[in-house]
Amino acid sequence: MTQEDVEPLRARYRPAMIKVLFLGESAPAGGAFFYKQTGQVHSQLRRALAPHIGESPSFVEAFRQAGFYLDDLVLDPVNWLSRSERRASHAAGIPSLARRLKDYKAPRVVAFMKAIAAPVQTAIAVSGTACSLHVVPFPGNGRQGEFQSAMRTILPELLS
Repeated sequence: MTQEDVEPLRARYRPAMIKVLFLGESAPAGGAFFYKQTGQVHSQLRRALAPHIGESPSFVEAFRQAGFYLDDLVLDPVNWLSRSERRASHAAGIPSLARRLKDYKAPRVVAFMKAIAAPVQTAIAVSGTACSLHVVPFPGNGRQGEFQSAMRTILPELLS
């Protein structure tokens, strides 16, 4: 998937006021995407949040209505890159994310994947925004149980 595929769809579900910004590493190259209602991020976020926010008329619409939004540190897919290329993409994505954070003004940020924690923290600092950051395991690759457990821990704050 390219930015041209992803960004118009993502923008369609942007809430007027973002209460919680969820951040992934990047949209996947293979075509699964949260706002297409496919992939691990969609299924695991739905499992964690739907009992609290509903899923009518669709989970992604309920997600938007709850003030939740999903963006990515890097706007181009990185999942087929080497580890060093991914790290370089993370660093290169910081200025763009910092600009978007200023625009979003989200009081809470949840980053999926510990490997993006430091670049996300840097982008928050560069943006000058005041927000709390939670880092949870990526909701795939056998880490689904850890993801669900981490989400249960932070849900009271996210839903307040």
